[in-house]
Amino acid sequence: MATTFLHAADIHLGYQQYGSAVRFDDFSKVFFHIVDQAIDRSVDFVLLGGDLFHKRKVDPLAMRAAIQGLGVLRDAGIPVLAVEGNHERAYYGDQYTWIDFLDAMGYFRLLDCRFEDGRAVLEPCGEEHGAYVDLPGGVRVYGLRYYGASTSKVFGMFADALAETDHTDVAFTILMSHAGVEDQLPHYGGTLTYNALGPLRDHVDYLALGHIHKPYELNGWIYNPGSPETCGMEEEAWKERGYYVVEIDPGHNPDHRAELIVPDRRPFHRLRLSVDGFSEPHQLYEGVRRMIRRRDATISPSPRPVVELTLSGVLPFSRFDLDVNQVEALLDDAWSPLITRVRNQARAFEYESDIDTGAARPELERSIVQELLERDARFRPAAQSWTKVALDVKRMVLDGSSPEAVIDALRQARAEMAVENQGA
Repeated sequence: MATTFLHAADIHLGYQQYGSAVRFDDFSKVFFHIVDQAIDRSVDFVLLGGDLFHKRKVDPLAMRAAIQGLGVLRDAGIPVLAVEGNHERAYYGDQYTWIDFLDAMGYFRLLDCRFEDGRAVLEPCGEEHGAYVDLPGGVRVYGLRYYGASTSKVFGMFADALAETDHTDVAFTILMSHAGVEDQLPHYGGTLTYNALGPLRDHVDYLALGHIHKPYELNGWIYNPGSPETCGMEEEAWKERGYYVVEIDPGHNPDHRAELIVPDRRPFHRLRLSVDGFSEPHQLYEGVRRMIRRRDATISPSPRPVVELTLSGVLPFSRFDLDVNQVEALLDDAWSPLITRVRNQARAFEYESDIDTGAARPELERSIVQELLERDARFRPAAQSWTKVALDVKRMVLDGSSPEAVIDALRQARAEMAVENQGA
C-alpha cells in the first residue's frame, strides 16, 4: 500500500520582514496552508527540514502559530518529524531550545544522531531524541540537524554507520537534514559536495533537505523544496518553490513520486533602471514613469506586492539632486505596494574641473571650492556666499582661532544668508 508524506523546510515563523506586521502574518499563513494541505491530502506523516522559526528567541505570536498548526496535525493523527536548523540553534552555553520544547510537548519528534568515540550512533527515538523513527509501511526516517562547518565530517560518519545498520525490515529509507549541496548557491555554510553524498545512495531512497532557500532536485533522490515564503528579495527569482508531496510505492519503479507544490504567497517584484542616459533629475523621474508603464501589466496591486527598484549605472548629475522619496512616491502611486524599496547603487559622475589652472593660488582655491559647492543642490543657490564662508573659516583655523569663535562665525554667516534669502 502506498504511503504519502509532505516535505517542507525553511518556514521561518516569526520573521517580521522589513519591520512589517503584515509580513509577519504572511509567514504564519503559509505555515497554516501547509498544515491544511497535509490534512486535505491525508498524508501519513510530515517532515520539517529545519528553520521552522526565524530566530532562536521565538516571538510569542510565532510560537502560538506553531502550536496551533502542529496541534491540528497531532489531533489528526499525522506524525511530524523535524530536525533543528541553523536559525534555531541554542545560544552558546544553553542546552535547551524551543525546538526541544515542542518535542517534549509531543508536537513532533526531533531527530538527530549522537556521536561516540568518533562514530555515529544510530538509535531509534524513545523517550529522548534518537536518530530515526520507523513508520508503518516499512518506512524509516533518519534525521541530522544543522552542523555548519562540520557537515561533511558528520555525513561521512553517518554514512559509515548507516552501511553497518540492519535494514532487513525497512522498505524505504529517508534521511532528513538541514544541509545543502555545494554549488547551488555561493557562500553558503553547512553544505557538502554531491560526491560526498555518494556513499549514502545505496542506503537512502529520499534525501530530504532544507537550509538553502532555492529549490532543487538531483538525480531523483535529493530534494530541497526551498522557502515557501520569500525571505529575501533575491528569492524572487525562484518562482517554483514551496513543499513536496511525495508518494512512496516500494517495489515499483520508480519507488516514489515527488510533486513540488507552489503555494500562494505575496508577490515580490525586483526592478532595475540604468540612470546613465538621464542628464537631469526630471528626466530620471520620467524614466521611472516609462518603466512603470512597461511593467504595469505584470504587477497587480492586489495582493499588495513588495517592490524594489535598484538604480544602477553612472549618475550624470549630483547625487544630492536625486530625490529618492519622489521615486518611491511614483512606485507607490502606481501599485500601492505593501513595501517600497529604492536602492540607489548609481555611481557618482566624476566631473572635470573647469577652472583656470594658471590662476593665482587664492583665485584657484576660490574657484575649486565654489565649483564643489555648486554640485550640491543644498548649497547651489548661495554657492558664492558659502564659498566666502568656507574660505573665511579656513583662515580663522590657520590663524589659531578657538573652536567657539569658528562656530560663532558660522552661525552669524548662516543668519546673514537667511536674511538675504528672505529679502530676495
